[in-house]
Amino acid sequence: MEFDRSRSRVRTGGFILAVTLWILAGITIAVALMTLWAVAQVQDAQVAREQFEDEASLYETRDTLLYLMATREKTLAGQPTRALREDELAYRRLSEFGGLSRDSVGGELRLDGSPYRGLGSAAFSLQDEAGLFAMVWPNSTGLDRFLELYGVRPERWPRLRDALLDYIDSDDLTRVNGAEAREYQQEQRRPPPNRRLLVPGELALVMGWGGLPPEKLGAMVEHITPYYTGGINPNTMPEELLPLRIPGCPEACRRLVEQRRQRPFTSTMDLQARLALRVPGDDALDYRYVADDTMRITLWRRTGAAWRMHVRLTPLADQQGPWSILAAYPIARPLLNESVEQTGSPLFADKTPGG
Repeated sequence: MEFDRSRSRVRTGGFILAVTLWILAGITIAVALMTLWAVAQVQDAQVAREQFEDEASLYETRDTLLYLMATREKTLAGQPTRALREDELAYRRLSEFGGLSRDSVGGELRLDGSPYRGLGSAAFSLQDEAGLFAMVWPNSTGLDRFLELYGVRPERWPRLRDALLDYIDSDDLTRVNGAEAREYQQEQRRPPPNRRLLVPGELALVMGWGGLPPEKLGAMVEHITPYYTGGINPNTMPEELLPLRIPGCPEACRRLVEQRRQRPFTSTMDLQARLALRVPGDDALDYRYVADDTMRITLWRRTGAAWRMHVRLTPLADQQGPWSILAAYPIARPLLNESVEQTGSPLFADKTPGG
């Protein structure tokens, strides 16, 4: 009987050991799962924090740009980032017989769509709308040249040109190659609104234009403005648009971009002398060399979509703000490998500790 009791104790001890090992294994698994959960929570919190910081830096950059635009007079070189001292301002006004000299003050942000580093992780670009192709009411010749620039075949020009003019004019009369409500209804599409485009991307809704290759239509949308009409600004025109006005491109266009980065053009005479060429059109009506008060702001961050705003400065508007936002909408974020310049302004300096 004593032998049996010994064997029973051994069996009991083995069972307790096995249970203990299972409990320890369960605890180990539970701890591991808790650790994984905690790590995931920390990672999610880090991602949420970065997203919040990205969002905050985007808004801070936007507000800083609006402040600069509303408080600094633009020069031939672009948007100044520092305010002029009283003595500098007085001298520039006296030099221009009561006006304000538009000569460069140094450190301006270029208004030709060049990318800059903003606050935090944000980046931005500024584009003078006077440097874009005006779609408010384009003339036939200019529109044909625009289509030619993007490689659209000449036989398609009349259809695209007349359809656009029918889309934005105020009547319901159909041009020879155009389209009004009846033609849109035949294709089961909404009739044209008979007003200017509200945003550049609306160009895709015009009959015929939406059928263009997406990359070609996208490039056109990037380089048009429905908010400005008047003389075009060679100091801020994107290089892709320069052949519309500059003969001898691409070589002449490349030289123009190099020249304006070194020293902005002050007049058509200055441009023609420095590039040794003659540009078409009327010097006084077709060209300007200081940016317009209508500006396109593009903002983006490390992740998510970019945002585009079209802003018009309204400093003399009675009982209104110093600017009005004409449109704001998301767009695809610019390529991350695109070179982004530092502004050189303390307004865009990193405010984080140790930054």
